[in-house]
Formats: sequence, structure tokens, C-alpha cells
Amino acid sequence: MSHCTLSPTTLALAAVALAALSGCTPMAERAATRFFRPAPDHAAKYDAAKLYPQGRIFPLGMFAGKGARDKPNGYTMLGPYGREENVADAREHGLTCTYTISLPMKFHSKQPLKLTPAQIREKIAEQVRKAAGNPEVAWWYLKPEELRYWRKNEIEYLQVAAQAIRDTDPLKRPVWMYDPGHRAADGLAHTVRHLDICGKGMYTNYSGMRDSRIWVRWTIEQEIEAIRRANPSAVPIAVPEMFQQSPDELLPMIPRWVRHDVYLSLVAGAKGIIVFSGWARPKFPAYQAYYDAFAACAREIGGPLGLGQVFLFGERRDDLRVRVLDGPRHVTMTFHKQTRDYPSVSFLDVAFGRARYLFVVNSANEALRMRIEGLPRTPVAVEDLFTPGSRATVAEGNFEQMLEALEVNAFRLTPARR
Repeated sequence: MSHCTLSPTTLALAAVALAALSGCTPMAERAATRFFRPAPDHAAKYDAAKLYPQGRIFPLGMFAGKGARDKPNGYTMLGPYGREENVADAREHGLTCTYTISLPMKFHSKQPLKLTPAQIREKIAEQVRKAAGNPEVAWWYLKPEELRYWRKNEIEYLQVAAQAIRDTDPLKRPVWMYDPGHRAADGLAHTVRHLDICGKGMYTNYSGMRDSRIWVRWTIEQEIEAIRRANPSAVPIAVPEMFQQSPDELLPMIPRWVRHDVYLSLVAGAKGIIVFSGWARPKFPAYQAYYDAFAACAREIGGPLGLGQVFLFGERRDDLRVRVLDGPRHVTMTFHKQTRDYPSVSFLDVAFGRARYLFVVNSANEALRMRIEGLPRTPVAVEDLFTPGSRATVAEGNFEQMLEALEVNAFRLTPARR
């Protein structure tokens, strides 16, 4: 996938503006000082050797993901469903992992397992005690999954089992149970009340939202709203899709789909990415294309660019604006028989250290031209993070960009040297 760079027109206008502003006014200088005021070091209180939310390491892994052992690609954890094998692999490759805690409750059968709360607590605690001494375990993963909150025995199991994990684990590592992709904030609020991680399926193509990929934003918004209502200390994560084969004519879209979905989830507020799944299943020849696309994102998020730290610990600000000049300004999504409009471009304006970062995601299925406004009217260095060596200086307070259909871009803004 190609990424846009600063256009010759932008560079020419910037040169004119720079010449006119060779002597910046005190007011402009003060505005630039405010704009580039350093962000607080929100990461300082977190352990550098531990996975978020207990540490600084960005959670990036795969369900059943042997591929996630590939640490050079930026992966940081081995995801569900393993137990001792996850611990062994994590230890060998210098990663963290989830550890699955479960009982065969058989909730969907005619004869579910009938255990008292005391029996559930003891059986769950026994499993936790067995694994609690392994520092590789970063999160506990609770099964059965997709528990139905309107069923008394299922929500009781969730409540009792999750609390038993916390009561038994001396390190109080977070607990996660996967929720189904169709579940909205109302339902998620019932389950996240008992969890530390909120992550539901975000399977865009599988869920019939292939051409309405703004559904990714809706997904993370549901998690965040559920967390706000029921458990403000919980953490939202994205669970994107890697399992459904696409028609041959659409296979070239895979890198663009993956990139859009990953970055839109992060712009919307996700604090981790756990892909479903790393298993190279039969009748899925697109596995390698998907894996390569996720790995490319992983290298940016968990690699030298350090974007995971920006998403976890950056300070969100609101003085930058994105204005669509040509192309679709809105996209429409219909899900659960409800139709909703969103801006075509979602963006995140965030300060990290002494730099400002701007992430922009086009969720329209066609190209558009946008203008980024709100920069100080002093020389600003604009670096296109996804195009190595692409750097320009602007001073007129804005610059324009083209975004192709479903394209993502990221800019680092710093005061230009004069």
C-alpha cells in the first residue's frame, strides 16, 4: 500500500510562508510555545518490563498465535488459548502471554454443569495457584467465552470465577473474557463489570461490514461506553479478523483492510490489539497475506517508531482540525437495523514528550483531499511517519493531503529549526 507524502504545492506554499515569517511575532511565538508544551510523562508510574495495563509494553498478539512468537515484528504477547505451552513459548522467545482459566460448564447444553459458587471458586483458584508463579503470564483469559449476561447461571459464573482469579493471584493480573462481535455497549456493560479487559470481536468482513469499515470505530466506542458505565478502570482492546478467505479479486485489498482496521481502532481508543487468529487454518490460503499485513502494523506499533507508547500514554489534545475539501465528508453504517453517520476521516491529535502526533484514517471507499488546520503560524517540521525521509516545514498554520480509499497516515510535528 502506498502512503501519501507532502505535495509539491504544499512545499511551495510553505516556502513562501516561511519567507514571509522570517521574523515571527511574539504572539505567534507564544502560540507555538503553547502548542508544543511538553506532555506529562504518563508512563513514568508503569513498570517498563510488564505488559499494559500493569506496565508500559503495548499488548500486541494473536489468538493461538504461533506467529506472534516473531518478536522482531513487534509482537509482545502470546494470546489465548494456551496454558503451559503459552508459558513455555513466551519464556523461550522473551514474550508475555495469556493463560487460560476455565471450567467445562456446558452452558449451551441441556445439562450444564451445576456447581455451587464455592465449588467454582475452589476449582478456579486451584488453576490459578498452579500458574501464578510464572512471570510470563500477563493476563488471565477466562472461559467459557461469550457468556450470556441475561442467563443467571452464566453471569454468576463470570462474577465468581473472575473474583476467584483476583483473590488467588498475588500479582492481581487482569482478567479478560471474549465477548461476541454483535454485542453493543448495553450488553458489554454487564460483562465488563466483572472484567479488567474489554475486547469483543471486530471481524469486519465476517460481520458483513466489509464496505462499511467505520464499524471498527463503532466497535471500540461500544467498549469505551460500556467501560464508562460499569467499570472505569477496565481497558478496551481491539480483536480484528484473520480467518475468512476473501474472493480472489479482493485479495489485493488485505493490506489496506488490515491497516485501516488496526489504526482506526487505536484512534478510537483501543489500548491493545489481539488478532483472531494466528492459526493457519485449512481453506485459508490468504493466511500469509493477512499475517504480513498485521506484522507490518506491529513493527510500527511495537518497533522503533514506538507508536504503541504514543497510543497508550500520549495526552489527547483538541487544537488540530481535519477538514475534508474534496471527496466524501461522511460515511454511513447500518448495523442491528440502525443507521448511523460518521465523519469519513477519523483522527487523533496527541502530544507525547515534546512532539505532537496526528493520526488520520479515511474510512471512505474513495479518495479524498483534506486540510489539517490549527498548527501555530511559526515554522513547524512535519514528518510523514509511514514514508521514511518525508519531511517538510510549514508555517501557514495548515497543510493539505490526499488520502486514498481506506488510507491511514501519521505525522510527527515538531518546532522547525531556524
